[in-house]
Amino acid sequence: MSICNNCGYEGTGNYCAECGKPYEIKRLTVASLLHEVAHLFTHLDKGFGFTLKELATRPGKMQKDYINGKRSVHQKPFSMFFVCATITGLAIYWISKSYIKAQGSPFEEMRMHFYQHYFVIFQSVLTPFYAFVLWLLFRNKNFNYAEALVLFAYSFAFMLLFICFVNIINLIPNHVETKYIELPVLAVYVIWTNLNFFKEQPAWLIILKSIVNLLICWFASNLITNEIIRWMM
Repeated sequence: MSICNNCGYEGTGNYCAECGKPYEIKRLTVASLLHEVAHLFTHLDKGFGFTLKELATRPGKMQKDYINGKRSVHQKPFSMFFVCATITGLAIYWISKSYIKAQGSPFEEMRMHFYQHYFVIFQSVLTPFYAFVLWLLFRNKNFNYAEALVLFAYSFAFMLLFICFVNIINLIPNHVETKYIELPVLAVYVIWTNLNFFKEQPAWLIILKSIVNLLICWFASNLITNEIIRWMM
């Protein structure tokens, strides 16, 4: 008889009849950890890689699948969000160190400092508010706040990764300002996501609500950011 280290169930054989985990636990090694990292990003049949692919090719439909119960193949929404937020936060910090120079005013210098150190944390804190705005605009009896939070968390995770890669442009001399790439692409992505998710509503209404959603969130983010920067100065 063997005792499962995962759930404590006692049984025979190689695998626990209660939770399915193997009775014999292999010791962690550097090689096994590297294998897990490689598996996370290269296996697209489930988990992080699969969810990322779905968010890139089927935004809105992927979240609808998850909410409707197809969950085992997807990375959970908040672990997906925090992985993407962590990658983006680290990337923005290190990329920004290479190109941030003294700006024309103390306020602009503080804004760049805030962006480099706190952008991802700040946006993560605002995520429940962004989801609340989304829920208010699209709410109906079949769409609650928790589902709005899942929908937005997945979408925002992908958008953060996009921002991460676009920021690489800042390392190129005489580059175009990244906001001219980020804003239109992210706006199109949000509209595409909502068109796929809220199919029961007219397309023109979904587009209008999506634009209003973007404007409210953008205005709130900028307003709060400016107030925080003034408080920090």
